[in-house]
Amino acid sequence: MDQNEIENYMKAGKIAANAIRLGLSIIREGEKAEKIADEIEYYIMKNNAGLAFPVNLSINDEAAHYSPEIDDDRVFKKNDIVKLDLGAHIEGYIADTAVTLQVGMDEKSALLKASEDALKNVIKAVRPGISLGEIGRIIENSIYQYGFKPIYNLTGHQLKKYILHAGISIPNYDDGNIKKIDAGMAFAIEPFATEGVGFVKEGKFGNIMQIISEDYENKDVFEKYRTLPFCTRWIYRDFSNPKEVIDKLLNNKNVYKFPILKEKKKGMVSQFEHTFVVTSNEVYVTTFI
Repeated sequence: MDQNEIENYMKAGKIAANAIRLGLSIIREGEKAEKIADEIEYYIMKNNAGLAFPVNLSINDEAAHYSPEIDDDRVFKKNDIVKLDLGAHIEGYIADTAVTLQVGMDEKSALLKASEDALKNVIKAVRPGISLGEIGRIIENSIYQYGFKPIYNLTGHQLKKYILHAGISIPNYDDGNIKKIDAGMAFAIEPFATEGVGFVKEGKFGNIMQIISEDYENKDVFEKYRTLPFCTRWIYRDFSNPKEVIDKLLNNKNVYKFPILKEKKKGMVSQFEHTFVVTSNEVYVTTFI
């Protein structure tokens, strides 16, 4: 990884971290999810970064993959547990970060602290040569100390240029994986904690899509979003015939439609996430607030 790549990761990380700050300041009881998502995404774009994926605002037992649709009537309610997950990129070099807040509450609950402390403990431990299983063990033990479970079938992930989920997956428990983190890697680590059974299941379509093959009939969409996830709201923003484009996307086998991931027994879920860039001399947490 050369210095230019590191600088792009760092620039993206700073913008993403500031977008998280913005989100924490504007997510309030009575606010519409669509308005919040639009405002955060606009902030990222006006700061000369690309959107690595749509802003996720998954609520309560939803762990991931809910982004508001156009004219979405969903409104935040007091005590909602909101996972704000967002991504920015500079020339394809991605920052992926997330926080959880409880609407109307200033103090973090034990559930929120469980995933946040798990991430803090990982930050202290990450270095070239650490195994994926060891990272998972740190996350798992940290969450167990609060009396909760990690979500076993969700993982962190390696990042590559214009690829959000690339190569290795980083578990939230010790799965025995001896593969090691090497210098030159970029990756996101995202501990999920839950009061439920520790597994998510697929729910309804969460308004997020991704083109999974370059052999695609609507080249305008591919040229606009490349291999990164996008959402139905963006189609309305970027195309003059949005309904036609969305219908074509939903019926195309080369497009992955992200389902909302919900905790299997409807347990509440918290998530915290940072992006890491590891070199032989340094570990950068690019999205650290």
